[in-house]
Amino acid sequence: MKKGFTLIEMLIVIGIIAVLAAASMSGYSRVVANAEKVKCQELVANTATALTALFQKEGVWPKKLIAKHNTDVGLDQIAALPLATGGYMSLTVNSEGTELSGYDKYGIISPWAVDVMKAKGSTATESTRVPAGGTIADHRLRYALDLDGDGIIESVNIGGETIDIRATAVVWSAGKDGKLETYSRGQKKDDVYSWTVGQTKNVR
Repeated sequence: MKKGFTLIEMLIVIGIIAVLAAASMSGYSRVVANAEKVKCQELVANTATALTALFQKEGVWPKKLIAKHNTDVGLDQIAALPLATGGYMSLTVNSEGTELSGYDKYGIISPWAVDVMKAKGSTATESTRVPAGGTIADHRLRYALDLDGDGIIESVNIGGETIDIRATAVVWSAGKDGKLETYSRGQKKDDVYSWTVGQTKNVR
């Protein structure tokens, strides 16, 4: 006659399965979080490259970019338009080519904000909350430009801290939480930058 499992044995097996399931879910969450950050890093790097390519080709910065340069508004629908119309980035533009539309209608935003726009559809606004933190507007990429052509972008304001950066154009994101930290602190958190530490000088 076959002997079945005892209650204690069944509880042990269920406990082991629960521990394995929890460990696997935790690992999966980490993988997803890392993938999202990598997506944001790619977006930030590609945007900085597009801005640099625009300047190298045109020889001047468009007025729409200069107007929003190094501000909290960042790459909104007005500032980002030259990147789309010039073919430097694949952004959605309306049929007249006068403004951004679709998921780009609030400018260039982080992958976390794009996910919210996909979920909310036409009801999403700039003040719509992103589950990880902040609003869609908080997740807009910021940028600064070398306006005098000396190869250094002076006095870039990042969360109240000012730095000089050796570059033609730089881009940064507040990261998953939508909260922009000072540069010194943000490097250790989830903020994302298009430049390396070696390009910075005079952090103050």
